[in-house]
Order: sequence, then C-alpha cells, then structure tokens
Amino acid sequence: MGDPVIAYAALAVLTAIFWLGALHKLRDWTGFEAAVAGYRLLPAVLHRPFALVFIAAELLAGGLLLWPAARAAGVAVALAVLAAASLGVTVNLLRGRTDIDCGCGGLSQAPTSLSWWVVARNGLLALLALLAWPEGGGAAARDLVWLDGVTFFGMSLALLGLYLAFNQLLASHLEMRKRSQS
Repeated sequence: MGDPVIAYAALAVLTAIFWLGALHKLRDWTGFEAAVAGYRLLPAVLHRPFALVFIAAELLAGGLLLWPAARAAGVAVALAVLAAASLGVTVNLLRGRTDIDCGCGGLSQAPTSLSWWVVARNGLLALLALLAWPEGGGAAARDLVWLDGVTFFGMSLALLGLYLAFNQLLASHLEMRKRSQS
C-alpha cells in the first residue's frame, strides 16, 4: 500500500458512505424493503430478512473499517456489500429492468433507477476499499506529521464531494432519460 493518509481518507469516506446509507435505509425502512422486493431476486418471505442483514452489514463494515485490528475484515465486508448490490443491479439490467429504485440510500434523497453507472460507482467504491487494505503487521508506512492531518481532511472532503457529485449526475442523467422517453 502507498501513503497511509490515502488509506485513512479512504476509510473515512467509506465509513461515511456505508453509515449514511444504512441510516437512510433505516429512516425509510418501508421504501428500502420495497426496493429489495423490486429486484425480484428473492422469495417474498426473504425480503425483510435480507434488508435487515444488508443494513447490518453496512453498519458492520463501517465499524470494522474504523477499528485497526479488524480493518481487513471491514474491507472484506465492504466488498461483500458492494458485490451483493452490484450483482442485484447487474442481474436486473441484464433482464432489461431499469425502472426500479436501486435502494442505494445515502446522502441523495432522490430514488435512483438502475443503470450501468450504478455498477461503475460501486466498482469505484470497491477500488477505494482496496486502497484501505491494511499492510502486514499493521505498521504505518511512515510517521505522520501535522500536514498529514490537513491532507487527510482535504482528501476526505474531496472524495466525498466527488461521490456526491457522481450520484447527483447519475440521478440527473436518469431523470433526463426518463423525460426524453415519455
């Protein structure tokens, strides 16, 4: 791994994204459960348990990412959450089903339809998770100095801003596509 500041920024951003996503899903539990049902991948009896496990996995990933001794497990759980979400989107895209809520949640309040851009976004988040993979022995690559704190906050805000901008562009693109088809 490279510079520890990059890993710390990746950890902070991923934790924020996973926890905000879980919070959004908990606040709109009915909507998230409906989104899970909308994917039509599970029997109806499993919609609620899957939704609960998915939210618990998001919360767990965020918590483990912040705990140095469990960081590798946090990255693994984060990658599993991203893989499960991407698989559901991909299966439905291959079925030709795009006009359902992705159930992504997070900072964007607008429901997002399915598109390959959602899969690409999740792929970028997976790359971010891999940047946070801990080195062997848990030792930092170098000693941290005061400027690293400034860099960490700047990089974290920039990455979170890019994520929000990407989501807003995605929502706008999908909305424009819907309007042009009607």
